[in-house]
Amino acid sequence: MKVKIKAIANLSGHERLAVIPLAVHGKYLLGLNFYEDVEGGRLARFVLVEDKYGEVNDVRVVEGDKVIVRAEGVREDMERLSKVIRVERTRVTENIPLILNPRVESRIEGEERGVRGYLNYVNRYGKPDLRKLEGVISLSVEEILEG
Repeated sequence: MKVKIKAIANLSGHERLAVIPLAVHGKYLLGLNFYEDVEGGRLARFVLVEDKYGEVNDVRVVEGDKVIVRAEGVREDMERLSKVIRVERTRVTENIPLILNPRVESRIEGEERGVRGYLNYVNRYGKPDLRKLEGVISLSVEEILEG
């Protein structure tokens, strides 16, 4: 996956979600999140996390400011991923959330939709094996200096 981050981005909110680590490029981590889109739901989507200190080395709850960035290869990477772990429904769009200045927690609990979706997934299919996810997706991040 190739992600382009503009120097000037508009905050689109604040989010708290469970992130399954997939790939790293510099200070950025590409993760998989299961989002409770409907009650009991587990919609798979990609998220990017500014992980300056390498804290997201396992499934973690990440909370921070959200901006939307452009990504290429989302559909192909989601298809690759779905061959390794069970993925029922996906959000396939070029626009993915980037979580900035994250606060990272190791306890996976909470009522936020980005956490409940992961818990719904685990209740249905069990915890995903992170070793199977290693190297499935590659990440390239380009920071664009002009707005």
